[in-house]
Amino acid sequence: MTKDETGTGWIAFDQIEIDLAGHRLFVAGLEMPLEPKAFAVLALLARSPGKAFTRDEILDAVWGHRHVTPGVLNRVMTLLRQALGESAEHAQYLHTVHGVGYRFDAKTLLSESRRATGAAPGNSEAARGEFEDSPAPAAPGANSAAGADARPMITTLASADVMPPRPARSRLRVWLAALGICVLAAAGYLLTRHAPEVAAVPAPTLVVLPLHPVGSAPDENALADGLSEELITRLARIDGLRLISRTSAALAQTEKLDLNQLAARLHVSHALEGSLRQSGQQLRIDLRLVEIPTGRTLWAQDYDRGLADVFAIQSEIAKSVAATLTLKLGLGRVASEPDPQLFRDYLQLWHRLSQHPDASEYQQLTASLRALVARAPDYARAHGLLARTLVQDLRAATVSEAETAEAAREAARALELDPDQIEARATLATIACRATDWVRCMDESRRVVDLAPADSNSRATYGRALATIGYLAQALEQTEIGVASDPLSYEANLFRARVLDTLGRHDEARAAFVAAARLPAGTPARLAYARWYNAIWRHDLAAAREVTGQMSADEHFRESYAGATEALADPQRWPQVKPLIETSERATGRYNFLRLLQPDPDLPKIIDALEEVLKTGSSSYSLLLWNPEYAALRRDPAFQDFLRRTHILDYWRSNGWPSQCHADGERAVCD
Repeated sequence: MTKDETGTGWIAFDQIEIDLAGHRLFVAGLEMPLEPKAFAVLALLARSPGKAFTRDEILDAVWGHRHVTPGVLNRVMTLLRQALGESAEHAQYLHTVHGVGYRFDAKTLLSESRRATGAAPGNSEAARGEFEDSPAPAAPGANSAAGADARPMITTLASADVMPPRPARSRLRVWLAALGICVLAAAGYLLTRHAPEVAAVPAPTLVVLPLHPVGSAPDENALADGLSEELITRLARIDGLRLISRTSAALAQTEKLDLNQLAARLHVSHALEGSLRQSGQQLRIDLRLVEIPTGRTLWAQDYDRGLADVFAIQSEIAKSVAATLTLKLGLGRVASEPDPQLFRDYLQLWHRLSQHPDASEYQQLTASLRALVARAPDYARAHGLLARTLVQDLRAATVSEAETAEAAREAARALELDPDQIEARATLATIACRATDWVRCMDESRRVVDLAPADSNSRATYGRALATIGYLAQALEQTEIGVASDPLSYEANLFRARVLDTLGRHDEARAAFVAAARLPAGTPARLAYARWYNAIWRHDLAAAREVTGQMSADEHFRESYAGATEALADPQRWPQVKPLIETSERATGRYNFLRLLQPDPDLPKIIDALEEVLKTGSSSYSLLLWNPEYAALRRDPAFQDFLRRTHILDYWRSNGWPSQCHADGERAVCD
């Protein structure tokens, strides 16, 4: 459903207003941010109160076809219920019709202009004063402090200990008061009961800033980063809590963003910050939960435990955060670390691999991982990390068959020991995608996203798999979620721009590339090539010339791209470009896709080259198959052979067709 198809005017009911033309939702006068698809579903249902829509009717109307990833509609309904202040168990407006789909129930008013909306009357001021500074409880074995007077901590947000003046209405306090929260005074935790006439604020968004190491132990940085990552993954499984990914959290700390900047750049409502000190196998973790941007401390605790208790600590932290924000836990089982030194060695290797090692160091780390696996054959983490390292994306084109087989064995062993081992699942997804086993590729990719919902890299990997076989709308949805959870991630923003370009939305893609260019880049050269294609698709040769100047001469492609830019302005120059293309291919051993732009391109050969890229996962050039500009590729008979060889056609027939393709007998026709 496009923006125009949602209609115009306003739908109002109780204290809720839906701006159809502006794609905005207001609850008690506050705007609730919604994803485009979620808004489209809400508009569809609210325009027909009392009507039961089947799931297929909703998918057809909003997504344009019935192939969406399992759980997408369920997730959208959860987002809508959170925004409207209800749940599936206590539905007021959005009702599940079992065996059918969903029904919207409310007495609505449809008008051309917005009605006057005011806050509900009541004793919210008195309620707010009652709950404002309730102390948080001490966890078992922990020292506790809470409220605005909590002791200072050595963290990035240390300046927040000098609290700014509190606003007359804190968003969290209004929320707590409006929902009629009952306080467990002795424990200090808040239990929520929804008053049907009052709506909730948007779901809280939390950034977990990397723990600040304050000791002198040599591996303290690795331990702090590893524990921070583990905590993000665990907290991301709390129902109704949105988490910012590790990349953005680390950059926020590196750039020393203040409270207002955290709110503006990460769009967060809360921050969890703290410090870590270790002495032998003992840990001291100090934490506090801060409201953004007021800086008010909602909860603070100290933990003095052994390293073996690290997951028990994380579980306690998650419970405290969930209770303080009145959210429902969905954490699953709690793992344990029987050998603290083994865990410490694993974190050291994980930390070094996350620092973008060069080829020599990479080989050393791989050997160290093999040694760790040999020393601890029953340690799932080691098997999983080795498996993922062997097939990691940065060396996709050079992964040997032997390494792929070894990675598959290591992943299988990791999952025998721990069925939820994320690195192992990610490895199996990568192997399946490169083998064009799309059923397992998609299943494992979805599983990884479910296990690590705040990991933008997992979202991008899943999105790339979807885009590779033509599901561009679903790929964009995954990239949008990834950017929302990791707004400072270069990779997340870059891939979002690539998907927008593939959809033909080149002006939007240009803006996304500009945003990516402002972020620290792991591989800046890729941005230059992507921006060059965006420029030529927008027919902006001046921008294309500027971008070629940003390409590295060491890449051996710059001269051919500069020549192609001039040949696009004057086709008589193409004969001069052909030798430059051939020279770049001899120097790199890689296919130069500028051949696609030449007069009378060899389309079957180009399709073969794109298939090779698809199977190695070495770049996003395979997305050129779906660009609007290259419909000739999809009309060539070689395209039908490609769809059969790569099993894409089989997957479409079993799981639904992309919006731009349909069946024509034994063939697929793609616009």
